[in-house]
Amino acid sequence: MPRKARVISNTGIYHIMTRGINKEQIFKKEINKVKILEIIKILKEDVQFDAIAYCIMDNHIHLLIKAEENELRTLMKKLNVKYAMHYNSAEKRNGHVFQDRFRSEAVEDDKYMLGAIRYIHNNPVKVGIVKNVLEYQWSSAKDYINQKSEIISYKYLNEVMDLFKNNDEFIAFHDINDNNIYIDTKEEKDENIQNIVRNVIEKYVNENYLIDQKQITQQQREELAEKLLSLNLITYREIAELCNLTVHRVSEIKNNKEI
Repeated sequence: MPRKARVISNTGIYHIMTRGINKEQIFKKEINKVKILEIIKILKEDVQFDAIAYCIMDNHIHLLIKAEENELRTLMKKLNVKYAMHYNSAEKRNGHVFQDRFRSEAVEDDKYMLGAIRYIHNNPVKVGIVKNVLEYQWSSAKDYINQKSEIISYKYLNEVMDLFKNNDEFIAFHDINDNNIYIDTKEEKDENIQNIVRNVIEKYVNENYLIDQKQITQQQREELAEKLLSLNLITYREIAELCNLTVHRVSEIKNNKEI
């Protein structure tokens, strides 16, 4: 099956995720987290890119990078090769270290960029490693608060923080939810979709002063189905099951909405 062509960003900003082969926890040890950040720092000397955000998890990393397409490819190739050499030597193993090529999504506006920064910083919070973003040592959240970093470009340290009145507002920003699906591992993406769907249902139930979803009327079930359709995240069958409707009725609601 041919690879999908990488979408080119008009802003030059990309959200990147790469993970260990076979879900291996290639960054689990602290020394390995230190090493991958050290490599990124070194690569700033011979590859043209700006780092905007990062988070090193045990089995994958998130990066928000501004770079020309060819520089991005060079950066990720060198990053993968240098880290693989370190990891294979340290673990006395051979072979590939990363799962396939890195994944990326184009970031086309400031609003989505801020959402990606929030999502990246929230990775360890989401899985319960820490309670807030500043408790995690291996992300750029603390870099923004300290206005000091060997990884993040000073341009973005200043520009991003200028959007907030103070550090408290920046931290509170990380508690905001949105309905965007950001690039991630398949497991995390599936969980994010389910969380968004669950939040939409709970919000609808609360807004209509229902004790629970069992009280919902036929009209309300159809209204809820329309809201879930607008997310464009789950199938008609899944929506039908959640709203106690037929797949045919969900399809009709979709068609009526498009008229």
